[in-house]
Amino acid sequence: MRLFVALFFSLLSISPSFASSTRLTTGDPDTTCTSTTSASAPADTTLAKAHRPGAPAASAVPLAAADTLGPHTRNAQGRISDYTVAPGVTWHYEKPRPFSWLLHIPRDLGQFPGYAFRKDNARTFMGLAVSSLVLWTADQAITDAAQQFGRYVGLKEASTQKTLVYIPFHIGTANLPFEFNVPDNLNSSFYFLGDGWTHLTVASSFWIYGGIKKDNRALRTSSELGEAIFSTGLVIQTLKRLTGRQSPYVATKDRGEWHLFPSYDRYQHFVPNYDAFPTGHLATAMATITVIADNYPEYHFIRPLGYSLMGLLGYSMLNNGVHWASDYPIGIALGYAFAKIAVRNGRTRVEAPLDPAAHGSGFQTMPRRKPWYRQGNFSPYNYGPFTGASWSLRW
Repeated sequence: MRLFVALFFSLLSISPSFASSTRLTTGDPDTTCTSTTSASAPADTTLAKAHRPGAPAASAVPLAAADTLGPHTRNAQGRISDYTVAPGVTWHYEKPRPFSWLLHIPRDLGQFPGYAFRKDNARTFMGLAVSSLVLWTADQAITDAAQQFGRYVGLKEASTQKTLVYIPFHIGTANLPFEFNVPDNLNSSFYFLGDGWTHLTVASSFWIYGGIKKDNRALRTSSELGEAIFSTGLVIQTLKRLTGRQSPYVATKDRGEWHLFPSYDRYQHFVPNYDAFPTGHLATAMATITVIADNYPEYHFIRPLGYSLMGLLGYSMLNNGVHWASDYPIGIALGYAFAKIAVRNGRTRVEAPLDPAAHGSGFQTMPRRKPWYRQGNFSPYNYGPFTGASWSLRW
């Protein structure tokens, strides 16, 4: 994973440039915008400034000088906030406040039903239901085949790790230790791709890079990773505690038993007996890949690399008996949905006028909506003997 992070930022340092003349008409940041773009100019040409009354008729700026302003320009505070990711497509990112992602989790959870349960998602839900059912009928055969292949190539089934740090911590009867483990075999290394420490490292890397480079997009990506991963985790854990499906390595019958609505104490007493469905590892991995890929669409290697690593993670969990194949579709879909919600709320589409020279930098940022926790309506009331105030929030 350290290699993946280093590779990502080394490629990220190569910023693609687009020489285009664009006019965008936008309403909502998520709507499709119409644009008129011109092809990129050859490297030895010059860019002419627009003629203005009292100005020289044809002053020229070398293309190399214009590229220093480039698609990723710094604002008056020295921060990079506007990013041109394709001809006619520019996004604006505000610098997130520290730990603001924690405040965004309730907003994302509130927006999830409206985002997911739309009429145009009917086929998606049908596909998730059918694929989960088909995989469930073949779960035992798939798991047996995956483990047989692992034995054939010499890949250990056991997911074993070495504990480097362990600090015991209890809340009531719940055992919630702080521990940091590292894998000690190849299958465990694949499984570690979905570990929380892996995604924390990725998010922290964006935060450190954004802080050093004053890069708002990197800082916002780190913040969105936090809110998407934790929002996904809350829903995944809720579903696990409602469905109570056995993991393959402790299953008492083919495809495992389902203990619906296990009590809290029963669940905590032996977690593997109840927490198979849906997968949290693949959900978290999908959320991470989607946030990064959506914020950096000009880097086309992100999704192929990320999905390949997800494939290794998915196989390792079949081989070590942690999950069934039918645990995957719902988990992956949840990670994808919360990542999309986080990205949608974290950036704004930018308009570009036809004559950039007449408008300073040439970009006008569309107005941003207030955070959800500032959109409430405060209303005092006086009903008979009762006096007070109410605060209402509209998602």
